[in-house]
Amino acid sequence: SMLIAPRHSPSHQILGPAISEAAEPRCSTPSAIKLPDTLAGLRRRLARQFHRYTAEVNFDGSTPADATARECVVLFFVALPLVLLSLFGCASMGPAYEGGRKNILNDGQQYTLAAIEFGELGSYADPCKYELYNTIQLLKRTERPLLVVYIHGWLNNATSGDVWKFKGFLSRLSQSRQVKINHYNVFGVYFAWPGETLEVPYLEYLTFWNRKQAAERIASNGDCLDAIEQLSEAARLHQNNYVFLIGHSFGGLILERTVEHTLRTLQGQKVKPPWDLALMLNPASDSVLARQLVSDLYNLYSYDPNPVPGNPLNWGGQFVPKSGGTPIAESQPTVVELQSENDTATGTVFPIGSKVGVLVDGHWSWNQVAVPRTRQVVSERDFYLSTPGNDTYLVNYEIVPTSGTFSGDWDAFDYNLGNNPVGGIFFTSAPRDSETAAEAGRQSRPAATGPKTQPQAWQLRFVPDHDKYIGVHVPFWIVRVPSEIIDNHGGIWSDNNMALMAAIFRMHRPILQNNVIAPAKSYVLPWPVGLKQKQ
Repeated sequence: SMLIAPRHSPSHQILGPAISEAAEPRCSTPSAIKLPDTLAGLRRRLARQFHRYTAEVNFDGSTPADATARECVVLFFVALPLVLLSLFGCASMGPAYEGGRKNILNDGQQYTLAAIEFGELGSYADPCKYELYNTIQLLKRTERPLLVVYIHGWLNNATSGDVWKFKGFLSRLSQSRQVKINHYNVFGVYFAWPGETLEVPYLEYLTFWNRKQAAERIASNGDCLDAIEQLSEAARLHQNNYVFLIGHSFGGLILERTVEHTLRTLQGQKVKPPWDLALMLNPASDSVLARQLVSDLYNLYSYDPNPVPGNPLNWGGQFVPKSGGTPIAESQPTVVELQSENDTATGTVFPIGSKVGVLVDGHWSWNQVAVPRTRQVVSERDFYLSTPGNDTYLVNYEIVPTSGTFSGDWDAFDYNLGNNPVGGIFFTSAPRDSETAAEAGRQSRPAATGPKTQPQAWQLRFVPDHDKYIGVHVPFWIVRVPSEIIDNHGGIWSDNNMALMAAIFRMHRPILQNNVIAPAKSYVLPWPVGLKQKQ
C-alpha cells in the first residue's frame, strides 16, 4: 500500500522558481568576525561567576560586612554582558554550519537531517545559500521522502539542545512500522534562527519581546517561505512524498503566519500549498491573524454535520465551500495548533510581555473587531494580548480522557500511526514526563520505543461548552491539550506528544479498504461567492 499519493504541484510558478533549474551557488563569503565566539565564552564565564556570587550574597536583610561590595559585583556581572552586547551587537555573524556540507547533520541509513539558518532580519544566514543548495540536492536524490521541516522556538538556536530532540523524533519516526512497511525515507530539515541571544541565566527571559519581534521579521521576510517552497517542490519531484511542517513557540509564530499568508496568496487557485500537514505546537503568536483567518474560513465554508461518504474515521462533518468545490472532511485536518493547558509561557508570560510592549510602543487606541460566528464586537486588544490556543473566542477543539485500550507489543506511537483513530480516539502509553526518543537523540543513538504503562485513551472532539469557548467550525484546528500529553511550554518532545502527532498524521491520512492510504488533502482559500461568479 502507498502511504503517500503522487503529487505534481505547479505552486513554484507562483511562489518561487522551479527547483529543477537550481544551480550550484557561486560566490565567496567573507569570514565571520570571531568576536561573537569570544563573547559567547565570556558570557558563559560570567554566568558561572554570577551563580557563585548570587549564592554568597545575603538578600534576606541580615547584611554581612561585605554584602554591599558583593552586591556591586553581582550588578557588575549583570551589566557587563549587556554592555558588551550593545557594543558588539553589530559584529558580522556567519552561519554556524558555514562551509562545505557541514549543515548536513545526519546522512545515515536511518534518516537524514539538514540545517538551514536564517538571520536576525529573516534573510538566509548563508548569503551564498549553500545550506539550501546542499539540502535540496540531497532531497532530490531521496526516493519516497517523508519531509519534516521543524522551526524551533525561543531560547534555541542552530546548535541548541532542540537539534538533538528533533533528531530523536526523526529516529523514532524512521523506525515506525508504517514507515518501514511503506519504504519511506525520513528527511528532516531544522530551520534555525537566533532565538537565543543572551546566555546569562534568568536575564535570558528578558529577551522575550525582542525575540518575538525577530520572529515576526522572519515570518514577514520572503526567505523562510522561499525555503519551504523549494524544499516542498524538491520532495514533490518524487511520485510518493509527504511534506510535514512543525513550528514551536516563536517558531510556531513563524509557521502560523507563513501558513496564513500563503493560504491568502493562493486563494482561488487550483494549486497545492507547500505542505500537506502544518502543525503549530504551543505557538507564541498573538491572535490577530488567527482571528482574521477563522472569520474568513467561517464566511467561505458552510458546515455540514453529516460525514463525508466513505469516511473511515466515523466522526465529524464536512466543510463545504460556499462558492462550490470539493468538501473538506472535518476529521482530516491540514492546519492544526496544539496548545498545552498548563503552558505558562503562552498563558502567563506572553500576555505580560505583550502588555509591556504595548506600553513601550505607546499603543493606546484599538479597533473594534467582530468575533467569529457571533454578532459580538470586541476590542482587537483582546486578540493581541492572547495566543490562539489561549483565546476563548478561537479555541474550537479539545482532548479529553475516555475509555479504551489496545493490545500487542507496540507502543502508542506505532499503534496510532498504524490504526485509524475511529471516533477521534487515540492512545498514549508512556509516563507523563517520558522523553525516550528525545533522550536517544541527545545521545546520538537510535530511538527506542517509549516505556509502556497502561494505555490511556483520549478523544479529540469539538468543544461542547460554548460558555467557555465560542467554538467555530472551520478547517483550522485550535486544540487544547492536557498536560499529561504536553507538559508546559517545552514538553513537545515527550513520548506522549509524539503519539499524539502520530494520531493527527493518521487522521489526515486514514487507512481505507484493502490497506490503501487516503491521499493527502490540503487546501487554499476558495473564492468568495460573488467573486467566484465574476471569475
